[in-house]
Amino acid sequence: MASMERGNNILEQAITLVKQEHSCICAERCAFETFRESVSRARTTTGGDGTRTGCLLEAYKETVMSTPDFEAAYDEPVSESLEAEFSQSLANALQENEPVTQQFKRNLLVETTAAIESRTRFKQALEAEHESIRAVQKTVLDIEDALQDLPTCSLQCLPFDRFVDVWETCEEAVERCDRRSEQRQHHITEQRAIDERANVDTHALNAYLYDDLETRFPALHALAETRRCIEQYRGGATGLNSHTRVGNCESGLEASSN
Repeated sequence: MASMERGNNILEQAITLVKQEHSCICAERCAFETFRESVSRARTTTGGDGTRTGCLLEAYKETVMSTPDFEAAYDEPVSESLEAEFSQSLANALQENEPVTQQFKRNLLVETTAAIESRTRFKQALEAEHESIRAVQKTVLDIEDALQDLPTCSLQCLPFDRFVDVWETCEEAVERCDRRSEQRQHHITEQRAIDERANVDTHALNAYLYDDLETRFPALHALAETRRCIEQYRGGATGLNSHTRVGNCESGLEASSN
């Protein structure tokens, strides 16, 4: 069952990556919420009094740019960070220490709220991804347990009733793999919901999260390995050739990745 073990290992790696990204995005959202509070408290210009944009820039550095993983995730100067989050006019004004006008404050609140909402959507997408990967992992582990309980001898040595039981157990495991693969592929195509306003490629989340793994589709890979193990067990135990079905499974995985 070495292939199934490899499949479960890559699922564990995927789960770790999702958890790490979830932790980062929650910290970013919290930082933007704190920054928004600073913007809300800013006093607009009345005569010579009022808050200057330089104060809000310092608040931005102390919140958004001070999250634990900011340097590792972005490693960018303050000007680039501002331009990535806000319009060019707001980014420039924050760096020029101008008086805070009512319009500037309103616009900054709107764009800060948009940054929070974007991270909220991404957080929800990561939670759905975690749930999907966990469901695949449960399927893989359940099938692995079921196969370990099957006889290691040739199935031809078994009484017919036992032969049928083992055969049906394998068939049920194959069908369960196929159902879970279909569910996983459906989940991947739904990831456009990360940002409903953007034209995001359906596989963008997988590419973003899993680029450092041996495959960008760890769940489908694990299911394909599991299916291969089932077919190899059944084919090896009966002397039947299962290359065609395994080939079909691999072709399906490749198709889903294109």
